[in-house]
Amino acid sequence: MPPRRTMVFRITAAVVVCGLMALGFGSWLRIRATVLRPMHRYQLLTGSLNDWKAYGGAWEIVNGDIHNNSDERGAKLVTGSTRWTDYTLQVDLRFDGNHGDMGVIVRSNDEDEGVDSYRGYYAGLRTTDGTLVIGRADYGWMEARPVPMPGGVSDANWYRLTVTSYQCYIAAESENLTTKQTAWMVLEEHPCVRSGRIGLRSLATGGRWRNVSVTPARLVDYLRVRQNVSAVSQPEFPKREADYNRLRPILPTVTSYTQQPTTTAHPTAETTHIGDLHDLSSTAEKEVVLRGVVTLTRPDLYIQDSTGGVLVKYGSSPTLNVGDVVEVHGRVQPGLYSAVIESDSIRLLWIGTPVPPISITPSQAASGAYDARFVEIEGRLTRSEVSSRGAQILYLTDGVQSFRTVDTSSVNESQRRIEINSYLRIRGICVLSQTYTHGLTPFVVLLRSSDDIEVLADPPWWNPWHESLLFAGVLFSALLIQVAYFRIQRWKSDTITRERERLAHEIHDTMAQGFAGIGYHIQGIRKTVAHGDRVDIRHVSDQLNMAYQLVRRCHEEASRTIAMLSSVSPNLHEDLLETLVEAARRVSGDQIKIISRVEGNPVPLRLRTVNSLMHIGREAIVNAAGHSAPTELTLTLRYEAKSVEVSVRDNGSGFEFTQDKAGFGILGMQKRARDVGGTLQISSTPGFGTEVLMRVNLHNDSVAHRMINILKNRNRPHAQRRPA
Repeated sequence: MPPRRTMVFRITAAVVVCGLMALGFGSWLRIRATVLRPMHRYQLLTGSLNDWKAYGGAWEIVNGDIHNNSDERGAKLVTGSTRWTDYTLQVDLRFDGNHGDMGVIVRSNDEDEGVDSYRGYYAGLRTTDGTLVIGRADYGWMEARPVPMPGGVSDANWYRLTVTSYQCYIAAESENLTTKQTAWMVLEEHPCVRSGRIGLRSLATGGRWRNVSVTPARLVDYLRVRQNVSAVSQPEFPKREADYNRLRPILPTVTSYTQQPTTTAHPTAETTHIGDLHDLSSTAEKEVVLRGVVTLTRPDLYIQDSTGGVLVKYGSSPTLNVGDVVEVHGRVQPGLYSAVIESDSIRLLWIGTPVPPISITPSQAASGAYDARFVEIEGRLTRSEVSSRGAQILYLTDGVQSFRTVDTSSVNESQRRIEINSYLRIRGICVLSQTYTHGLTPFVVLLRSSDDIEVLADPPWWNPWHESLLFAGVLFSALLIQVAYFRIQRWKSDTITRERERLAHEIHDTMAQGFAGIGYHIQGIRKTVAHGDRVDIRHVSDQLNMAYQLVRRCHEEASRTIAMLSSVSPNLHEDLLETLVEAARRVSGDQIKIISRVEGNPVPLRLRTVNSLMHIGREAIVNAAGHSAPTELTLTLRYEAKSVEVSVRDNGSGFEFTQDKAGFGILGMQKRARDVGGTLQISSTPGFGTEVLMRVNLHNDSVAHRMINILKNRNRPHAQRRPA
């Protein structure tokens, strides 16, 4: 490649590399800025919670609001990055009951299921004492002194909660969107949690959140809240039970929800266990009173006690959450496995906790003994689909019994990505009603939310699709190996052909020309003897002597070639320099001063290397003696750590060397150098002599090096065979 083109190529490559580095650095800065300074408004109308992760609770999106339909203690839903530092989180919230507390989490880390199982800060509203609360959670709870919310806290109003985390200050502002009454609170802690995710949290109540947004926080945002607060609070750790009761007061009396029945009075009835309902006569419309814990609120209301579960049909259901303990008045409709209650009143007794699931097998579920009960069941996913109403339906089997699951909550995109043949654990209400089974499977499991699906094991690798891929890969590998084998055989054949051509050139350049010279001399002697009447014995003797010298030289070349090809070769590297000195003396006689020297530590050389160095050295000596008219000739054999060099320097007339003007002799030397992976340098200046330097790398006879040389020589045109 010309120098100008080489320079342009290098400059272009440098510009491209610098551009890619600048682009990558800019992308890194943009990502880092996004991570450290969040700015996001969560679009909840799409019905997806892909960016959120739940720890307990029954979360779903309804009409753009995030709902938690569970009274679980400490249900959390988090999102964002643990590297978010100073930011303001704003959200509108509303209670689904008159008990418990709900709010937001800021700077959250190391989350797990449980009330205070995270490291971060919580700010929210509490209905039991009508206050705004801020505290620190670190798998324990430290709460600052709460601030009363003007007008109290009830489930009839929406509240706008704004929490600013700036350095080690947490400022909270709560506004009643109906009355516009506001409360402020500021918490300071040193040392503090500097960064973390955001989240929603409820305790012993259900609720809903909307208009969730997070923006970078500034000092002015904190000072705006601080100016309304008389004192900055410190976290208080309750050391005594009385302090704990003061901070977390016991829930007051219960609230009842009733709907007036069609008749003004209820028949007198005693409380009935749910498990006894299916023993009632199917023709009797008996009024019953049931007490149980809510296990499902959508799409139907299911309650459960220690004896069984039941479906409750209610025209206008009150706001209930999973875990609420209720009393149901209604008429029973006994069924094959469980009953249905046509209820005309439901009364909330107290806020409870969700019941734990009963772990059963699919065969046990199909028996009907666990109809309408909250169960935990395992199976392998065989198919997944989304119904026309947006419900996620999973088809599972344990190898013996098949069943389906139905999730009517907001479909989570991550659930759709569950791989077929994954082994799942499902928690939900076991239902044998034809309304859900449609005669396709013996039973259906109704899920409270998509978080009731747990992936126990990814699908096994050994499946028909992967087997097909494996077979295709093995077939492709076999074809590739066959092609590589044929290609290697071709390379081997080409290498043998090139070696034969090289040997032909060697024989042609040495022995063939020598034998031709011998033939010419013998032919001259024959003509002299045959046609001359007087034979000059001296002339015939000189011709015979020249023929003898040619024979001896051909014998030496033949011996050297045979030695190079034999498996046991003599150490020609030991007399390489002596051979070159002898050749120089034979060419120059006593007219040129010969200087020879060895530099470095001699090492054994390969025969091909010795042969190439010898021929190139001889050619350089002949050219120097024949064209440069030197008075001094210096021969140097130099051993270096990774190479060996032969230098032929003369103090003759020199010449102006260019590659375009290289003669046949120089081209031959360059070819010999390339054949052994070496380089040839010719340095000459008119009036200052010439130096021919050949350098060959040592230990370059590895398989990889041979293959590289073969590939390099494949595209190189074969040298034309020189005429004899």
